[in-house]
Amino acid sequence: MTGAAIVRWQAGDAVVLAVHGAFDGASAWALRLAMEESEATRFVVDLTHAEEAFEFAASILATFSRQCWRTKQIAFLPGSSDHARLLSGFGLEVLEDEVAAGLPLALAWSAEDLEPGATA
Repeated sequence: MTGAAIVRWQAGDAVVLAVHGAFDGASAWALRLAMEESEATRFVVDLTHAEEAFEFAASILATFSRQCWRTKQIAFLPGSSDHARLLSGFGLEVLEDEVAAGLPLALAWSAEDLEPGATA
């Protein structure tokens, strides 16, 4: 069970997977499974609502990103400069802001009421 809610939506040609809560090993594995099982080829992992981020989570997704680089494009929207350093340290693509990611600047709803591990 992850300590995060992962909210999924479509933004143009990308599937956005937003982490609300802890970006930990369990949430990284849930993200990996979601991307692996999806027919989509472009993903943005949004960490702007992540309360904390762990090296183990970044390592899980860095390994997955290297394994599927021919079929899936994965980029990350960090929630803080610490997130950006962590992701960059594992060789993951870091986007500077929502505009660079091609995402809407604001969402009409929030995931605050979701149970940990739930998806929208």
